[in-house]
Amino acid sequence: MSSTSFRNIALVGAGSIGTYILRALIATKQVNAIVITRTAAAKSLPPDLSSVPIIEADYTDVPALTALLKSRNIEIVVSTLSATAPGLKAQYPLADAAKASGTVKLFVPSEWGLASEGAKHRGEDNAFGIKDGFAEHLKTIGLPYTRFYTGFFTEYLQWIVGLETNNSVNVLGEGKTPFSVTSEQDIGGFVAHVLTALPSDSPHLQNKSLRMEGERVTMRDLARIYNQPLVLIPEGNEVPAKTAGEAEFKTSLQIEADGGRASTGWDRLTKTERGDAGAANKLWEGHVWKTVEDISGAN
Repeated sequence: MSSTSFRNIALVGAGSIGTYILRALIATKQVNAIVITRTAAAKSLPPDLSSVPIIEADYTDVPALTALLKSRNIEIVVSTLSATAPGLKAQYPLADAAKASGTVKLFVPSEWGLASEGAKHRGEDNAFGIKDGFAEHLKTIGLPYTRFYTGFFTEYLQWIVGLETNNSVNVLGEGKTPFSVTSEQDIGGFVAHVLTALPSDSPHLQNKSLRMEGERVTMRDLARIYNQPLVLIPEGNEVPAKTAGEAEFKTSLQIEADGGRASTGWDRLTKTERGDAGAANKLWEGHVWKTVEDISGAN
């Protein structure tokens, strides 16, 4: 596949995963990128990305956002806004501005994790429901989108199992349910590849959910890979953590994993495994995806 044009891409938010995506986009040498943030002064990019313009914007000001996107002739908007309030809901005016700009052909909503498709129809009152509801908004306003499902970030697996608290892999349930993991570097590389190798109106992108998977593992696999004891957490207890908030979040993630919902092939509407976890990997021909062992050995 070859790029059909030089792309003008706006990255909204530049946290951890946003930085990986931005670095990969710049590495393609086929992108003019800008970063849009709420407070430009409070956000600095790593030295290797210091040439990328950071533009401060009010996410609620649709006319100003529209003018910004139009003036930069932005073709693709990639959102990496946080799942914590008000991040995800701030995407609504961004989408309205992208549609009004007349230049934006594709919107990438902030997913970057477990599959959310079907959550709104199931009545889920959580981040998955908010993400799925936003995708419906994109459909309603007629703005094409691409959703990227990644599974857990490989780099955070040790934290999810509480390894830093007791040098053990702490697991809810039996730890035998397989789930999807993908490294942040591979996520950034995959996103950059498909957004530059494919035209923005490609049927592989428009209104599609791309289900990537760097590796498929179980919690028991992690105990073996990390060479640490497996500790099965008694029912009703939380995953050990340094703070109550962290314990609650880790526990919620492991509940998803134990229920099979951390596979990128999970369908939240039917509550079944679709069997297509990692199906999108074929769009990055020849790429060797990083494993948990690769990341563990590098740390």
